[in-house]
Amino acid sequence: MTKDRVTGLIALVLGCAVAAASAALPPSTMAGDIGPKAFPYLSAGILILCGGGLFITGGKKAPAFYTREQLGRLAMIFGVVLCYVIVMYYLGYRIATLAALYVLCTMFSRGKEIRLWKRLAFSIILTGVLYFVFTKLFAIPLPGGQLF
Repeated sequence: MTKDRVTGLIALVLGCAVAAASAALPPSTMAGDIGPKAFPYLSAGILILCGGGLFITGGKKAPAFYTREQLGRLAMIFGVVLCYVIVMYYLGYRIATLAALYVLCTMFSRGKEIRLWKRLAFSIILTGVLYFVFTKLFAIPLPGGQLF
């Protein structure tokens, strides 16, 4: 099995897990509202579609086993996302998203000369845009955090 197929299989399984977890969400109580299940189901569908496509079309270019460095980076990304969920619970969306984006930008820019202010500006702008889209356009409240 190639890296593409392993990655596709992981995305496929993750998409199925997101879909199963989304089924446990409560239905909307407002008339005409799409409810809280819509976006998780959409995300799960995209993951399943992309994962299935990658699994089916995955070439035979490289062995399936990731290098130690690749596994380390994958574990770090998983750790950042896990910390993001925990920090969001306590500090809210804005602080957690800003911090997670900055850490991920720094991780992905390793080996490139991307200045600190550019990574910080990207993190601030993307956090602000996403906050605006969800709170103003979609009217979806984002977590404020338990400590504030």
